[in-house]
Amino acid sequence: MVVVESAPMTFLRCAFLACFLCSSWGLKTIAQSCDPHDSLALKEFAGNLTNGSIITSWSNKSDCCQWDGVVCGSNINGSIHRRVTMLILSKKGLQGLIPRSLGYLDQLKSLDLSCNHLQGGLPSELSSLKWMEVLDLSHNLLSGPVSVGAFWQSCRLVQLQQIPPAIAFGLQLTLRLSPRLYILNVSLCSTSQSPTTISLAGLIKELSKLSSLKTLVIYGNQFSGHMPDAFGNLTHLEHFDAHSNMLSGPLPSTLSFCSKLHVLDLRNNSLTGPVDLNFTGMPSLCTLDLAANHFSGPLPNSLSDCRGLETLSLAKNELTGKIPESFAKLSSLLFLSLSNNSFVDLSGALDVLQHCQNLSTLILTKNFVVRKFPGNVSGFQNLMVLAFGNCALKGHIPVWLLRCRKLEVLDLSWNHLGGSIPSWIGQMESLFYLDFSNNSLTGEIPTSLTDLKSLISANSSSPHLTASAGIPLYVKRNQSASGLPYKQASSFPPSILLSNNRINGTIPPEVGRLKDLHVLDLSRNNITGTIPDSFSQMENLEILDFSSNNLYGSIPSSLEKLTFLSKFSVANNHLRGQIPTGGQFYSFPSSSFEGNPGLCGVIISPCNAINGTQKPGIPSGSESRFRRINILSIIITIGVGFALVIAIVLHKMSRRNLGGPSDDLEEEGSLPHRLSEALRIQIAKDLTVADLLKSTNNFNQENIIGCGGFGLVYKANLPNDRKAAIKRLSGDCGQMEREFQAEVEALSRAQHKNLVPLQGYCRHGNYRLLIYSYMENGSLDYWLHESVDGTSELKWEMKSEKREAEIIDSAIWDKGSSETAV
Repeated sequence: MVVVESAPMTFLRCAFLACFLCSSWGLKTIAQSCDPHDSLALKEFAGNLTNGSIITSWSNKSDCCQWDGVVCGSNINGSIHRRVTMLILSKKGLQGLIPRSLGYLDQLKSLDLSCNHLQGGLPSELSSLKWMEVLDLSHNLLSGPVSVGAFWQSCRLVQLQQIPPAIAFGLQLTLRLSPRLYILNVSLCSTSQSPTTISLAGLIKELSKLSSLKTLVIYGNQFSGHMPDAFGNLTHLEHFDAHSNMLSGPLPSTLSFCSKLHVLDLRNNSLTGPVDLNFTGMPSLCTLDLAANHFSGPLPNSLSDCRGLETLSLAKNELTGKIPESFAKLSSLLFLSLSNNSFVDLSGALDVLQHCQNLSTLILTKNFVVRKFPGNVSGFQNLMVLAFGNCALKGHIPVWLLRCRKLEVLDLSWNHLGGSIPSWIGQMESLFYLDFSNNSLTGEIPTSLTDLKSLISANSSSPHLTASAGIPLYVKRNQSASGLPYKQASSFPPSILLSNNRINGTIPPEVGRLKDLHVLDLSRNNITGTIPDSFSQMENLEILDFSSNNLYGSIPSSLEKLTFLSKFSVANNHLRGQIPTGGQFYSFPSSSFEGNPGLCGVIISPCNAINGTQKPGIPSGSESRFRRINILSIIITIGVGFALVIAIVLHKMSRRNLGGPSDDLEEEGSLPHRLSEALRIQIAKDLTVADLLKSTNNFNQENIIGCGGFGLVYKANLPNDRKAAIKRLSGDCGQMEREFQAEVEALSRAQHKNLVPLQGYCRHGNYRLLIYSYMENGSLDYWLHESVDGTSELKWEMKSEKREAEIIDSAIWDKGSSETAV
């Protein structure tokens, strides 16, 4: 049966439905909005900031639950408003004080204000946040005491990295109130203003009660004294990092009860005694770093029970004995550094370690002191970095190295190896860093050395090589220079280092094929012949050293094309002719060319002085007549020269009277006039060209901090106690001028927080200088291509971490804080 409703009834039903939907939508909108008290507290927080991205972004929306970094939870106790439960404002550029209004967010569970520039102390109101579970205030400028309150009873994660110790060490009084804490990070809290050392005993005593603690990070402080043997209750501890403190005494035996421990890092302390932990009770251990301490005695056999161990660094200790045979069971081992100890029996060590099939980095520098390099070795198919520097090795370079097909870095420097460089070296397709310096190698440079594929093209090199567990390596090319850090070995400068041997013969012209080579050092050998013109094809060369050989001929002018060349030396050879003046040659000191009487040029002796030397072969019968002619010629020459000098002086005096600027760069040191048309600098209005030369020590190579597409960049210490980065353009005149004008025009207009501001420029003679603000954090290229974690926070404080490995005297060295041989 069909029933037809009347029109009035239908209208009433529709009206009722519309009212219901509107009311439901309104209630939903109200229920989803932010609590007004929370909104007011957040507005007060933003009002206390002097800088930060949230100041403008929060003002664009009325509902605080939609603000950047604000997370609201569901309705609580039937409230029609949502409450703020998380405030995540890391890396927002916040400046100012933390206001007490944050203490009114009584439902807050997580507060992350890390990596900002907040100052002042922690408001006491924060201690009343009883639901707080996660607090991260690391990498700020906070100071003052920590209040004790309900806040600590619920906290599960506390991170206070790199803030003053007045806050960090106040935690010792509050840890007893935090039974749920499972992460505590108070690393790098010491400052130069607080040199007082602090005992670790009291802190560990309280920490031992935190049975839920999983992560304990206290590195980079000034904790001193013995580590108390109080780790027995920390059965859930997974990560313990206390490196770079002043800890002493033996290893606490109760660390063996931390059965879930993955990372144990105690490097850069003064711990003593044997490494006698019972590692059998630590089956989950992945990283063990005890480098740069004073441990002694043999390696423990029980370490082989850590089958998941990937990184083992024991460099720079006083360990002795042989490598235990049981280490062959460490099938997961990737990185092993035992440098700078007193281990013996290299052959036995290699027999054991060849069974570690995943081993990619092996650093044994400054150990063993053996008579002969072992010649019958197998395994090591996955080895990428091998360092045997300073082991007093004798004999020839062993052919078994050819079986290490993945080898990329090979250091055999500072040994007593003889014989010639084997021709099979050229077959090692992945090798891009080769250091045979300071040996007794003889013979010629094999032409096959120019077949190294990874040096012919950058695309041929393997991109996957990294230093394990964030342990960087340092390259130190001589004793006086500071080490250059590399967080991954693949960022080493592609190098061939053959200095201080007995190599003879000529330089093969095929060397020009190595277009990706950055460093070539052939100094202190017996190499003869001329410098091949093909070097001009090696466009990435940064260092080229031919000093102390028997080279003759001239310096090819084509080397002016090497725009990245920052160090060049041909000192103590038999070269003749004019020194090139273009490209980077004007930046090299005279010491780069000394010991070559036949060389001439602006940098050393003028060429006319060299060409005017006595000529042989004058018959004795005409000697007196030629003598008179020579005397007359000399008198005429002196007279003409004197007249020219007077003319030049008069010309310059007339120009000076007219107010015209001088173009003589050699006189800049004595003419500190301001070149108003050629020099425009914002950072110091009265700065002169002479000031720029002085601030860079006449563009000394020690002040080089980088290189651009058209020249090198120098660090300048200006007279007004400010720093600047000065880019000195070089190359073809037309191209250099175009680059100069383009950068001045573009960067003078461009204003952006991510662009280094152009502070000034200088056009003076052949000089084209661009003056930029000096940036402390290094180059973008480093963080993009050399940092292991390119997405990490790029803070300068990270550079103060003392986790290091260093190449000393051309050998690869691995260290914790101080210089440790690899």
